[in-house]
This record gives sequence, C-alpha cells and structure tokens, in this order.
Amino acid sequence: MKFSPKAIFFDWDHTLWDHDRNAREVILDLVDEFNLTNTLEAYQNDIWNRFNVLNNQLWDDYQSKKITQLELRESRFKLFFSELGYEGDSQKFSSEFLYRTPRKKHMLGGASEIIEELALKYPLYILTNGFEDIQFVKVEASGLKHCFQSIITSQEVGTQKPDKKFFEYALKRADCLAHEAVMVGDHPIADIHGAENAGIRSIHLNLNNVESTAQIQIKHLMELRDYVL
Repeated sequence: MKFSPKAIFFDWDHTLWDHDRNAREVILDLVDEFNLTNTLEAYQNDIWNRFNVLNNQLWDDYQSKKITQLELRESRFKLFFSELGYEGDSQKFSSEFLYRTPRKKHMLGGASEIIEELALKYPLYILTNGFEDIQFVKVEASGLKHCFQSIITSQEVGTQKPDKKFFEYALKRADCLAHEAVMVGDHPIADIHGAENAGIRSIHLNLNNVESTAQIQIKHLMELRDYVL
C-alpha cells in the first residue's frame, strides 16, 4: 500500500533525533564533571536509567498538563540530585544539560537518509511538544533544517499533541485536508492517537512493541519507502 500525501508530519524526539543516546552522553559527561560518581558508588551502572525514569515521568506530567514547562525544567535536576543524595548545584547542571544536549547530532537509524529523500518529493513538517528554543537548536544541529517547511511547536500552537487542535493547526499550516496528510511518530498517544483523532493517517515507528492503534507500524525509518516513496 503506497500513497502520495500532500504533507508529511514528523515527530522529532525518539522518531528522528536519538534522544536517549544524545541525552545519555551528556548526563554521563556531566555526572563525571560534577564529581557525582563518588556519591553514586552503587549506582554508576544505572545513572542513566534513574534519570530517564524520572525525566519520562515528568514529561508525562507535563503532557497531561499536571505541571508547566517551567516546573519541569526547574524540578527535573533538583529531584535527580535529591534522589542521589547530592547537594550540588542542580541549576548549573540543568543549564549545562540544556545547552549541550540539543547540540548533539545522533539521529535514529536511517533518519537523515529518508528525510533527505522524502524532502525531494513532499513538504515535510516537524510537530513537537518539546521546548521551542531547544527544538530549534536540535534541528539546526542535525543538518536537516533545510528539509522541513517549518517546525510546529506546542508553544506556537498553544496546546500539545495529542490535542486535536494541534493537528488541525498543522493541517492549516500545511494547507491540506486531514486525508491528504500522514503523521510519523513514536508515541502511541501523542503522535498516533492524536493524528488519528484528527482524521490523519498515521505511521507508528514502534521500536518498543507498545500497544498501538496504527494500521501501519514500522521498526526502521527506511521502511517508509514502502509507503510513501
């Protein structure tokens, strides 16, 4: 089954940009630079896992509107330091993390190649709930900015995926109807359910075999060639 959409919407983090690899490298570098390893003797092998669980929970709270973006930013490393029993400067750690991480360039397998290919044929858009200032830096650093018509953020729209209003806003920006667009993402709720609820066909990059309502599920981005190239 192949189709020729009028626009293709992509999530960014965990779909194109390798969030876990990039963030992990920065976290472990900072842990070393801040001499946290002495505090973490028993936890050196799972520092990243501890942060990742905490960070994912806070992002879930943010996306469900339990906390604000500012609360997420301000509390993330305070909680991380508290969990590890460290009394250091969590604000400085946070600032370094927010500066370094978006400048990392690791992409998921096939991301750069497939985006360069698709951009020759279709208008591409990024739809993201990530912090606007951070996402712009990530896309610029990736070397793929020229492939996208625009980066549509939750701050610009005034609401987050999976809100139907977010996708309706994206459709208006892309000047197309719901049945003329395709959404590619990794999150079963924010990306897949949100798109489908707006009448947009979805393709789920389902790397972790989570439950999904998407009719099309892929394990590698190059599989998009089977559907839209």
